Amino acid sequence: MNDINKFVSKIIPFNFLHNIFSIKNYDHKHKIITILGVKLKVRRKYGRKYIKKYYSYLSSGANFSKERFVSITDSPCNNSSTVRPIAFYLPQFHTIELNDQNFGKGFTEWCNVTKAIPQFAGHNQPHIPYDIGFYNLSNDDIMTRQIELAKLYGIYGFCFHYYWFSGKRLLEKPIFNYLNNKDLNFPFCLCWANENWSKLWDGGNKEIIMKQQLKDEDDSKFFYDILPFLKDERYIKIGNKPILIIYRLGLFEKERVDLFIKNIKVLAKKEGFEDLYIIGAKTFDTHIDANYLVDAAVEFPPHFLGNIAKKANVGYINPNFVGNIVDIDTYVKFDCIAEDNNKLFKTVFPSWDNTARKARSGASVFLLEPDLYKIWLKNIIKWTKINHYNEQERFIFINAWNEWAEGAHLEPDQRYGYAYLQATKEALEEENDV
Repeated sequence: MNDINKFVSKIIPFNFLHNIFSIKNYDHKHKIITILGVKLKVRRKYGRKYIKKYYSYLSSGANFSKERFVSITDSPCNNSSTVRPIAFYLPQFHTIELNDQNFGKGFTEWCNVTKAIPQFAGHNQPHIPYDIGFYNLSNDDIMTRQIELAKLYGIYGFCFHYYWFSGKRLLEKPIFNYLNNKDLNFPFCLCWANENWSKLWDGGNKEIIMKQQLKDEDDSKFFYDILPFLKDERYIKIGNKPILIIYRLGLFEKERVDLFIKNIKVLAKKEGFEDLYIIGAKTFDTHIDANYLVDAAVEFPPHFLGNIAKKANVGYINPNFVGNIVDIDTYVKFDCIAEDNNKLFKTVFPSWDNTARKARSGASVFLLEPDLYKIWLKNIIKWTKINHYNEQERFIFINAWNEWAEGAHLEPDQRYGYAYLQATKEALEEENDV
């Protein structure tokens, strides 16, 4: 018990332990117990046995086993496949004034990451980075190391989330640093993250910090804002068509979205491109069909996995945890290669667990160890070769390179080390073109 106390006290901030037990709606049959120096009000029926069970699930989730940890590779990925993986990239790891005002001085995504605690037996929380550490993306040296790792393990490029609100940008500093530093020699493209910026981290309509709109004059403003990126020699293109992903087509009226796409395509041709290659993300309730004026769709799991996957059978669960623990074994092995009527780019995630943001408001935990992730990745590589006849269009996407607060990161952590990167490398090498 003393060892557990010492370990947990290092990784769990005391001020977050009140989330473990609810202190609301208790009758007179309660008592005060102390866990890790924090007094908590608990029903009398929860005695010593219950507390030991709590310690058990807490420590099992934080167990950094040597058997799970994978060291860095000593050989670069030997990928001769025509399939090229692009990892979505989150630029939120630096301070901005808007976040300071709404979340507290010095807020970055790491503030969400480090407050997470295990919610069930064996739960891998918090996710603690390894190798690059708790980085600040306003420093170009961080991106240098990220590119080194990405190249080493066979990642083709990054897709940066671009936060643009009718001419106002957020979190753009790392991306412009990237644009202006030609030594960062790595392909990239943009995903317009066109959703509301809210305190709930869900792009919804509650507690909005900055509202997403599409005004009449925004089409040209947006295009000329991203034009320096499109013209960069590192920008990912299909032929002479720069790729642009739009995250949430369904946020706006369909007629307005179609007009926006038409207008920016016209502007692209005026600037010397053959066209823009517009990809609509399959997110929320947006089913990309022939009626949308996009060139293709891209999956964005875990969107649309909720009705496919099944509830996982795990051990002890914190009674105050609000969310779903999901087993996607069957989906990964069989259903992920189902046919789709539209031109589609497949996407995987290494894992998904957004309890760091939403443990008390509806989190989703998809259980995905590195070996199962590797199977998923191999399946979509095979699918892509069969369904994309044009080799220039043989992209697959990974969600994500560094979504730490959503548990979706290829970047190494203290539990698994480089395991997900190694699984990526092996899947690419094992599916090399013959």
